[in-house]
Amino acid sequence: MRRIAVVYDMGAADVVEIAAALEGLAEPIFVCPDSQFGEQPTELMAELGRLCDISGLDLGRAATKVRAERPDGIVTFTDYQLERTGALAAELDLPFHSPELVRKLTHKHLQREVLNGCGASAVPARLVTGEDSARLAVAEVGLPAVFKPDVGTGSRSTYRISSYDDLVAACRSEFPGPAASAATEAFVFERELQGVVNTAPWGDYVSVESAVFDGAITHLTVTGKFPLAPPFREAGSFLPAALPEEDEKSVLDVATRALTALGVRTGVCHTEVKLTPSGPQVIEVNGRLGGLVNALLARATGVDVIRLAAGIALGDEEATKAVDNIAYERIAFIYARVPPLEARRVAEVSGLEQLQRLPGISRVVLKRGAGHSTDWRAGRLGQVYVCFGATETHEALASLLDEMTDVVKVRYEPRYPPLIN
Repeated sequence: MRRIAVVYDMGAADVVEIAAALEGLAEPIFVCPDSQFGEQPTELMAELGRLCDISGLDLGRAATKVRAERPDGIVTFTDYQLERTGALAAELDLPFHSPELVRKLTHKHLQREVLNGCGASAVPARLVTGEDSARLAVAEVGLPAVFKPDVGTGSRSTYRISSYDDLVAACRSEFPGPAASAATEAFVFERELQGVVNTAPWGDYVSVESAVFDGAITHLTVTGKFPLAPPFREAGSFLPAALPEEDEKSVLDVATRALTALGVRTGVCHTEVKLTPSGPQVIEVNGRLGGLVNALLARATGVDVIRLAAGIALGDEEATKAVDNIAYERIAFIYARVPPLEARRVAEVSGLEQLQRLPGISRVVLKRGAGHSTDWRAGRLGQVYVCFGATETHEALASLLDEMTDVVKVRYEPRYPPLIN
């Protein structure tokens, strides 16, 4: 049986999901690098596949160790290991995003230059490395603006800047040293895209899930979004999106333009698109499977995107043909409750049992119960609970959304003074 190296970290797929998806296709080699999230599930990796622990190794030694496992392809499902995977792929001469492309996919200021250049967006942006450069960026970009890490994921430390006072507060939070000192992390300051106003009860942005084989792009689906929690925190997704056919075509066209301009040749990508009065504009392109997208697509269509990504990595020309003209059996969704900006700790969560009993709800996961601290800057990692489910129509989902928000009550301890931008 063929083997595929899976460079693992916290991301869009866990060890069990990956092993199940690869059954009968390829034996997984779980490549385990250093992780900022601590200990990896190495025992489970060894049980469900082959374990290749490269923690603590430089690129040369890591590549030698992975090469000894004789992989036929390489893939990752996490932003945190895109750079490592691209470097290993280059060393092993396996198809993946090139190191140059990975930089464009992970560094937002480089990607924005490409997106603006190809017409996929028209967003003034500047790289910010400290408070002084942030002040200059305001004068050049204007307000309102988005202030976010140049390399980051999951809405971490993403601020909305609508005034000079907002900028000062954000800089003091992220650049604690003297105003002229260099930041420990670079940020991007870019003009906020204004969304269309008539999307309720849905959000004013969507994502496009795409598969690319030898430069040929196949769009799998357009994923709808629930409205963002302030300032820019995701509250869940559903698919297919509730878009008119003409709007969907425009969204797919701008996603194609973005992927082509970036030079994506292989793999699965997740492109976020803002619906603006002047037409769709790309927020950003991610060079991996979107978070929880595999669960949504599997529930709505039966398509396994992890298996698809592996097939592409293994060079299977027929992989993308299997997902042409996807048929939807239901509307699948994931809804997440995030804490308000001023919360510092969860005091009480009630109603989860009632939520689980609602028609259409299949699973509820409590992520931060009573006593857990909260910080809105954690983005997606700060969610209180997540629920999964499906409905027959978008109208039924809208009705269920009202019930979900009513049945669960969350009480928080506030922060003094409020830690908001």
